[in-house]
Amino acid sequence: MDDRPIFLADVKGYDGHSFLLYPALDIDAPPVIFNSQYKLVFRTLQRPAPAWAARVRGSNYEFWKMDELSRQPDEQRASFRQRLSPLPAAVIRVLLELPKRGEALGEQCFSGEQADCEVLDVGVGGLQLRSSEPFFKNELVAVTGLLLGRDPNPFSLPLQVRWVADSGDGFYHCGCAFHAVPERDEQRLCAAMFGLQRASLSRI
Repeated sequence: MDDRPIFLADVKGYDGHSFLLYPALDIDAPPVIFNSQYKLVFRTLQRPAPAWAARVRGSNYEFWKMDELSRQPDEQRASFRQRLSPLPAAVIRVLLELPKRGEALGEQCFSGEQADCEVLDVGVGGLQLRSSEPFFKNELVAVTGLLLGRDPNPFSLPLQVRWVADSGDGFYHCGCAFHAVPERDEQRLCAAMFGLQRASLSRI
């Protein structure tokens, strides 16, 4: 409930009351105390759902069994964001069109507008970046050439700008939500983000 990510999971066996969570990144389910409450964010093809909570009613190394599912209507941010240090450099590019579902971004998707940027934080729902060029709320853009954690392959991720703020030092901060990210890139992103979180905790 304190916004530390525990694991990415597949939901199985929902019977109207309880369900099972199986780790989705080829890891064991972590040890957990019976009756503990955890925040859940369900990711679907529809609009992102608000945060929910559920209690652990059983577990082993393969899964957690959950019940007492309840919505968390006052939750403002459903996705944990990992602060980045050092700040990775990338390029932000304006999109002319989104790729078809499941396809990677190609050059035909981009306009000629682009700017260098630094990524300040990243989560499974989006990221925050800093750029010398302003972008506009609801504009479709992509961050390209982004290296995260130990993944050797740069990310190219479609985004929708949700807010823009002038930082007063010649730069603009943009909060962006991921938009139609291919499933294979979403899995890579989650793995990189959890790796960054583990590395951050090891330095504390």
